[in-house]
Amino acid sequence: MGKSVVSIVKNPVTPDAARIDEMVRQVVDQLGGMQSFVKPGDYVAIKGNFFAPYPPPVIVDRRVVYSFIKLIKEAGAGRIVLCEAVSVGTKLGRGTSTASILEEMGVRDAAIAAGAEVLCLEDDERVVVKIPDGKSIGEVNYPKTLYDCDVMFDLPCMKTHAMTLVTLGMKNFQGILDDAQKYYAHRDDFEQKIVDLFKIRKPDLTLIDGITAMEGNGAGEHGIPHPMNMLLASRDVVAVDAVTTACMGIEDVLWVGTTRIGQYDGIGVADLNEIDIIGPSIDEVKEKFLLPITYRQPQDRNLTGVHKNVDVRCGGACKQCWGLASTIARTLALFKNENYMLLVGSDPKVPNGITCDLDNVIVFGDCACSATGNVKEIRNRMLLEGKGLIAPGCPPYRPASAMLEEYLIKRGKVTREMLTAGNAKAVAKTYAYYKTVDPTWVPKSEQGKTDGE
Repeated sequence: MGKSVVSIVKNPVTPDAARIDEMVRQVVDQLGGMQSFVKPGDYVAIKGNFFAPYPPPVIVDRRVVYSFIKLIKEAGAGRIVLCEAVSVGTKLGRGTSTASILEEMGVRDAAIAAGAEVLCLEDDERVVVKIPDGKSIGEVNYPKTLYDCDVMFDLPCMKTHAMTLVTLGMKNFQGILDDAQKYYAHRDDFEQKIVDLFKIRKPDLTLIDGITAMEGNGAGEHGIPHPMNMLLASRDVVAVDAVTTACMGIEDVLWVGTTRIGQYDGIGVADLNEIDIIGPSIDEVKEKFLLPITYRQPQDRNLTGVHKNVDVRCGGACKQCWGLASTIARTLALFKNENYMLLVGSDPKVPNGITCDLDNVIVFGDCACSATGNVKEIRNRMLLEGKGLIAPGCPPYRPASAMLEEYLIKRGKVTREMLTAGNAKAVAKTYAYYKTVDPTWVPKSEQGKTDGE
């Protein structure tokens, strides 16, 4: 068995649509050309990354989408379907649907113009598929489109991620799950769940959009654009993830759980010495990316012993709860004239009772919500007196965060208008940046408007 091969194409400056078209063709040609993947009449499905309502680097560039689909069409594909479903956080927190994102960002128009159908996976039929050797998840409600297609392509972005360090080809498959299974195993076993999905079926080709990559606290609006002007592709999703990680200046590619476990479970190759690269070498193209704060510092650095007015009691929490709780604590710390108590994890200790008003106690996540001992007594008092906030969830992400927002609104700490304004500011910032990258892009919401409107 030969080595895994990763194809890289790098442009010296920001490419326009015509150059992106050439780059897409070149990165695939270096692996044998699209005809080596697609035969005339084939049914092709593409799992893209359009999980949130922001332009690149949050989502795949529509120009890459157009050129990739056009190349597939040229190879004679009988049917091409571009698929995606938004994250639970986007649906519940940002209040945005898959269809609206694809429409607003111009992805739908680009895909249709190139010859593809567009499918929101929420609308797809599901096939129950067993994973006998699954270690985290044993059964998946798999999208029928991706299950039945002759050829499956993986089209992710090149981004850092606060929970998984990076989000590339493997992490992109989180989006194929239904909402319940997206939420399932989102703890220390999250990376294993992602790897288990590839035991059903591996993508025939993974093409990573690194035209405008992301660094920092990604993978959404809190990340920082990092132009790389490159594309990477491979038949081996683990190999292309490993090489891309190295190109992001991360010294040990096995820091990425999906890559490390993917190699361990036989999905692909992560050892850079066992991967052949066609195109420029890693050393020629790599740049040092700013990592998410969760990977720059010990997990407790931003939670315990940090905020004077937030007394955190954390017992037996997973890394996801540590990260999410630090965000909650940072929010509560803004209200310096009041003291709060934040209980997180399976066994938070409160030996001498609460240290603030009962209405300022927050029990965060399923583990804390089911803890016994005096934590149970505190919860009972909160329920009986209608005070404080008990916010279940595993992970306690969007539902619990939404409950926190309502709690703060009710107590007059923030207004709904303030939250809406914050979201609008994030949208405006990302839109303004991407328009400098692609001056031809006009979001659907701005089409038909004049400068004075």
